[in-house]
Amino acid sequence: MTRQSDFYGWKLLVVFWLIVFTNFAFPLYGASVVNTYMAADLHMDRAALGLAYGLFQWMVGLPAPLIAICINKKGVRFAMMLGCLTVVAGALLMAFVVRTTWQVNLVFGFIIGLGTLSGGILAAQAGISKWFVQGKARAITLVHTGSGMGGFVAAPVLNRVIAHFHGNWRAGWWLIAGLSFTASLLAAFFIKEEPSDMAQFPDGHPETNASDSFRAKHSVYKTKDEWTFGEVFRTPAIWLLLISILGFSTGFPLFLAHGVVHLRDLGYTPAAAAFSVSVMLLSNLAGTLLFAAVADRIEPRFIWAVASLVFGVGMILALHASGAAGLYLYAICLGGGFGISFSAMMALPANYYGVHAYAPVVGVIIAVGTTAGAAGATAAGYIFDTFGSYLPGFYCVSGLSFLAAVLLLLATPPVHRAIHPLG
Repeated sequence: MTRQSDFYGWKLLVVFWLIVFTNFAFPLYGASVVNTYMAADLHMDRAALGLAYGLFQWMVGLPAPLIAICINKKGVRFAMMLGCLTVVAGALLMAFVVRTTWQVNLVFGFIIGLGTLSGGILAAQAGISKWFVQGKARAITLVHTGSGMGGFVAAPVLNRVIAHFHGNWRAGWWLIAGLSFTASLLAAFFIKEEPSDMAQFPDGHPETNASDSFRAKHSVYKTKDEWTFGEVFRTPAIWLLLISILGFSTGFPLFLAHGVVHLRDLGYTPAAAAFSVSVMLLSNLAGTLLFAAVADRIEPRFIWAVASLVFGVGMILALHASGAAGLYLYAICLGGGFGISFSAMMALPANYYGVHAYAPVVGVIIAVGTTAGAAGATAAGYIFDTFGSYLPGFYCVSGLSFLAAVLLLLATPPVHRAIHPLG
């Protein structure tokens, strides 16, 4: 075995971070800016705009169990390369071909959505979970910061690129195509599947194979048992977690799809609205970093419960944002609440159920969350076109977020009855 001082896992973490930054964050978060220009150019109403982003969100999550199977059978590198090149193809189609609403739905919704999923967070964090043991929650969360940083950069950069080309929204997709192609090269040349491929052990590899679960400092539960997929879904905890994701998973895509146009309805300029979204995504990054700092010291479900409350408050503040303070206070609450909640959602399955079940379980969680996000983004457009207001949708998301804070307190760590029959 090679020296752990040469541990490749930290280099791999940087590679995954860059891929998430380019291939995941720019299509996911930058589209909120690009699509605002596109909607005006193609004469799309709010319902059509919401449907396009809803289909995108749906594809970013619903096929996740299939992508998880692909990861387990073909490997992380194959899945990420496939995803990156799919985004390249979709972005080029958006730049040169798309002219109608149905084409937007097909290319942006289905093709780019699928590429963003395959070459994004799921594969990156499935890969990282193989390389880290006791610091797994921190490592998984650090990869996720690529999403937050990418989102912070994507909104203003794409807005400036489009403005430079005199409002031509297709220029934004040219940039995204180039970034995703770069990500495909990183995946091809630098991703390694297992520590054993480099004659190394995972970071923090235990010297014994004791099957007892352990608690790190300050009582953070981390199992040493390996659960099967079927066993996971016979525990109450997984169902409580699935319900708890509905608030932020519905609300964040809803705001990404409609936030810029909503803020412009309130009287803010396009630049101010785009910068506000950028502040929200910077707060997302800050929340993610905060979670990374404490996730191995404080039980993640407790942190998540507080973040859910903050997110629910942020949705209410966003509805009536007024003045400079209002423009940024909601952004801090939404971004920080989402960053912590999403990170906890990705870390808890590893803590509760182990490495082997991680990819398929997270695949199901992402599928449920992004389906909720797709429904929220789509429904919000229809609600606005019907009632002239986003109020019902925003308040519904707040209620789900407040409910999640309660349910997470009940989502105690599961006991593997087949290994520990007496609990």
